[in-house]
Amino acid sequence: MSELEKSVYDFIAKHALLTSGQRILVACSGGVDSVALLLFLAVHRERWNVTVAAAHVDHMLRGEESAEDGRFVQGLCEQLGIPFFGGRVPVPAVLEEEGGNVQDVCRVGRYKFFEEIMQKEQYPLLATAHHAEDQLETVLMQLAKGSLPIGIRPSRQMESGTVIRPFLSVMKRDLLEFVEKHGIAFREDPSNESDAYLRNRYRHHIIPKILSETPTAAVNVVKMTSDLQDDENLLNSLVKQQVAAHVSFTAEGLPTFSVKRFGAMHTALQKRFIPLVLKYIYDGESSPIELNIALLNLIQFHLSDVQGTVSIDLPKGYRFVREYEQVFIVKGQEPFVLTDVALEKGVWQRWGNWLLNWDDVDNIDAVDDNERYFSLQENDLPLRVRSKREGDRMLLPGMKAPKRLSRIFIDEKISAEKRHMLPVITTANDEVCAIPGVRYGIQFKKHKTEQDRYILRFKEL
Repeated sequence: MSELEKSVYDFIAKHALLTSGQRILVACSGGVDSVALLLFLAVHRERWNVTVAAAHVDHMLRGEESAEDGRFVQGLCEQLGIPFFGGRVPVPAVLEEEGGNVQDVCRVGRYKFFEEIMQKEQYPLLATAHHAEDQLETVLMQLAKGSLPIGIRPSRQMESGTVIRPFLSVMKRDLLEFVEKHGIAFREDPSNESDAYLRNRYRHHIIPKILSETPTAAVNVVKMTSDLQDDENLLNSLVKQQVAAHVSFTAEGLPTFSVKRFGAMHTALQKRFIPLVLKYIYDGESSPIELNIALLNLIQFHLSDVQGTVSIDLPKGYRFVREYEQVFIVKGQEPFVLTDVALEKGVWQRWGNWLLNWDDVDNIDAVDDNERYFSLQENDLPLRVRSKREGDRMLLPGMKAPKRLSRIFIDEKISAEKRHMLPVITTANDEVCAIPGVRYGIQFKKHKTEQDRYILRFKEL
């Protein structure tokens, strides 16, 4: 067994990329890397007891030349005795109609075709030819962006199956030697020579200098990223446990959690906790680009405090809201505007997210804490409900002068977000006498006395 074969066999075994009886679709462009992968898997298919096929996509960027790439791959498949699936993605037309980045449009279209073939022809594995120098390029680009340099993973899940990268531990020169040894031709895309693309600039100008100084740099990086990926997998597992234990959901199905619980976590988990929580509001999709490091750092900064309230805009109309010791993710909305209305005696009335009712005390059997007894003069009735107003005051039990509602809200740690949504109960003469669930004026009591003629009941929806 050659050094290349031993390296690939060991890598596949270490990361459990293949098992006997599997069906593998090889993404083959016609270049030396993918031709080497197709050839390698075809040569060893009986030893592994696997079925191998190839898929090629013409991005229609080079006219007849790119069409010829497809015919070349098809001919190679005939030579190797394996199925071939060819597809076309009209990248120029897509760019003209929708715009976008050429490489991104190519990649999206290419993988869409791969997934269609995987589903239709029942190939649960898609093999790509990323190698050690690709890993080195990726790590350097991640470092330059300030990202964690975990590189390319040996495998990843996709909708139709799993992408595997059996060549991630070997050098490109080894792939070239393997292809030449078997007398197989290959075709290179001229765009690979262009410095118009960032990865190509790394490949042409940075990687060669690094490898000239440290020939084992790419292989060393593969080993390093393997360790980092193991660490990342463990941390991700731990943070999922934290999310499951400490995140609950509002009636709208949006996440909420305690700042104190968050603060008790190790910082390594905190950094991963917020992006994972936000995945709930984006239906598990990759976080929008607006969720950049600066925004995530800002959120984490405001989770270091429990005083006051903070609201931060998130992509797609959501907001991060910290209200003292609790965090909510809310859907952005216009300010809550509710009118001043009279509460009809004996009738449950809805006001915003509240149900309110008052009646003669003899007509009601008290059942829970969401009620208060009171007595008022006839000219103070009926009770009314409205939103808070500037300058509102309420006379509380034991006080000589009315207290500002704004001060009551601060004392009770009611966020600015919620204050305008709370029902303010007044007399018919607009004297504030109760804020259900928060504080009550001198007219209201928790336990009934002989003087109390009425009962106020309330429910928050």
